[in-house]
Amino acid sequence: MGRKKRESAKSVNRRWMWVLVAAVAVSVVGGYQWYWLPKQLRQEARTVLAQGDRLRGQNRGAEAAQLYRRAVELDSTLASAWNALAVLEVSAQRLEAALPLFDRALALDPRFFEAQVGRAIAHEGLGRFLAAEADYKAALALRPRFGGVHYNLGYLYQQQGFYSEAQAHYEACLRLLPNMLKAMANLGSVYDLQQDPGKAAEVFERALAVHSDEAPLYARLGKSYMKLADHPQAHAAYMRALDLGVEEAFLFYDLAVMSEQMDSLEVAESYLNRALEADPTHADAYHKLGTVTAARGDAVQAAVYYQRALERNPVHAAAHYSLAQLYFAQGRAAEGQELMQAFAELKEYEGLLSSLKRNANREPRNPQIPYEMAQLHLRFGQVREAVAALQRVLLLDPDHQAAQQRLAEVEQRRRGG
Repeated sequence: MGRKKRESAKSVNRRWMWVLVAAVAVSVVGGYQWYWLPKQLRQEARTVLAQGDRLRGQNRGAEAAQLYRRAVELDSTLASAWNALAVLEVSAQRLEAALPLFDRALALDPRFFEAQVGRAIAHEGLGRFLAAEADYKAALALRPRFGGVHYNLGYLYQQQGFYSEAQAHYEACLRLLPNMLKAMANLGSVYDLQQDPGKAAEVFERALAVHSDEAPLYARLGKSYMKLADHPQAHAAYMRALDLGVEEAFLFYDLAVMSEQMDSLEVAESYLNRALEADPTHADAYHKLGTVTAARGDAVQAAVYYQRALERNPVHAAAHYSLAQLYFAQGRAAEGQELMQAFAELKEYEGLLSSLKRNANREPRNPQIPYEMAQLHLRFGQVREAVAALQRVLLLDPDHQAAQQRLAEVEQRRRGG
């Protein structure tokens, strides 16, 4: 009896031992499968990602997107696949759709340089200056010697009127990429915008030493020399630009100004007509045609040109003055006096606006200055300029309630509400 119990006990123990072995075996197999399967999926995800990259390189974006989506299904922690999806959205100009994808990539890898730059580009395209600036700066913190990001940030600053900051980043870009045409061209323009045409001309000359057939640079160089009153150099640069096919209204206008100063009135008239062919809205060209025509003794046609200048730019102070003087000479005193009154008001407007622009150059991030500009524009009926100034306020300070309210009022009036 005792022996049977012992055998029975051994049998039970053996059964439990086999159950335990089986359980351990299942545990081992399960553990192996748990380890092996995600590793296999991760490898498969990377293979699919590489296939997507090849298709994207062949401009087969829709097919690449399918593979990228498959890659994140296989491995949702694959930051590169999220970034690749975001880049495709940016390429298709679906910038809002790209942002959460860039966010996902950066949440997985906060040091993902390409995603940081991509998100900056998306924010910039959506007009979100502060967010774009922050992302570009974060990208430079990761790679401070990446010239392309310095260029992008410089361009962002240039577009928003932060010229000294734009200058610093263009110069940093050119230290890393000395012959980058766009950086040199924009740096010269920024110097011009900072009222330093001498440095602008130096930069344009340096750029042309490397890119000798870049026609727009000759036009910009001519403009800088024109500001320096170096007419021979301006004329030479402009003529080279013309030889290379440039057809810009400002170029023809400046050539007309130089011709007028040399008493070549027929040549000046010809250039002014070419300026208007290039830009029929060019009010300065119409005004200058009026002065040239008046100098040739045709007061009636001169008045027509002055009036056309005012139709295209109702706040053109010089056209008010010239037409007033012509009316006074014709004995039309009342009309002349009315125009002179308008001229005086417009000169006040120009003076106040110039002062605000100087303040804006000194404090480009102060939202109160463009708000005051908007108020000034509205006072003189310049609604389009006022809207642009109010939008700039909100770019600098999205929570500026006075600007929000004023913009809403202006837009309602424009809609006729």
